[in-house]
Amino acid sequence: MTTLVLTVVGDDRAGLVSAVADIVDSHGGNWENSELAELAGAFAGIVEVSIAPDRADDLRAALESLAGTLTVTVHAGSA
Repeated sequence: MTTLVLTVVGDDRAGLVSAVADIVDSHGGNWENSELAELAGAFAGIVEVSIAPDRADDLRAALESLAGTLTVTVHAGSA
């Protein structure tokens, strides 16, 4: 498994966590750990995801569909 670290930022509103979780799940990823917060009307989070290496690029591409709602940056983890 490959570990990815996602950073997510956007205007706080209902359904943001669910949107990210649904994309991770539909691509066979596992949401391992996260730190999520609402700060001054903004939603911010860091999410650790494990995924099969051959599915990581598809997950990255799918997360781009959240543009306009959330800014998602994907970093390769070291674990």
